[in-house]
Amino acid sequence: MAKKEHIVSGVAKESHDFLARRVEKVKKQISSFLNINPFMMRALQELHSFKDIKSMSEFLFISHLASGHATSFGKMVDEKLLPNVFNTIKLTARVRRDQSFEASAFDDIDHLVKRTEGEYLLSLKASAWTIQHAQAMQLYHNFKAIGDFRLYGKGIVVGVFYGNAEALTNKYSILRGINPRHQDEFVQLKYVSVKAGKEFWSWLNNDEEETQDWVLEGIIKGANDYYNNNPLSKQFVLDGPSKLAKELSEKYNIPEKGFIDWFYLMHAINDDNLLENEEEQTGLNFER
Repeated sequence: MAKKEHIVSGVAKESHDFLARRVEKVKKQISSFLNINPFMMRALQELHSFKDIKSMSEFLFISHLASGHATSFGKMVDEKLLPNVFNTIKLTARVRRDQSFEASAFDDIDHLVKRTEGEYLLSLKASAWTIQHAQAMQLYHNFKAIGDFRLYGKGIVVGVFYGNAEALTNKYSILRGINPRHQDEFVQLKYVSVKAGKEFWSWLNNDEEETQDWVLEGIIKGANDYYNNNPLSKQFVLDGPSKLAKELSEKYNIPEKGFIDWFYLMHAINDDNLLENEEEQTGLNFER
């Protein structure tokens, strides 16, 4: 079992580095990794009250940043926090090759977890809504294939790092072979279990019930350390929408303020050679 001091300090470091990577992303040219869907943006214009490129950029920046945060945080938990703080073995390409986990049935296994009673296979998921029906079926077939050859050690655990068992969708039952409406098509996989939220963090640390509290304490410490040492980081985020509006204005040759010519913007985004042809640019003047 990992001690509180080890978990708090380890999580603090990973949280600090996570924030540093996210802010560094904002410092770069935002428009280079943000794709605009002109069809969806036009549909959402009235709903989100953006009247020009500048106000649209505020919506784009916040929504893109939020999505990126979620993806990056999940990656941090998977690739940094679990192996570096809880000493799991991340199944990288090298580990899969060296320890004979290259078969496709192991594609959804992310970590090996050593507990007092033995070794488990861990498939990590972010939330209750992470998997859809097709994914649940694929997980079921892969886990069944592992079980057919009894290659699961002490068992397979699907870990959901926030939420609780009651909030999980029925997809988490399907992956265990439980589907009351079609049970005759499934075999219940008794060696597969799902652990969410507090139960997951406790299990990960040999049943220490305070583990999730120590993880959150580490995140708070890491965040405070980062912001105290990088006071300008918040300003980079606050300036992001204006920076994006300026980049889009220059990229597509459109004004930051004023009427959005949606047909022109669509062609500027979708047509390969539009911005290279000055006559085409000046010739487009749709009133929509």
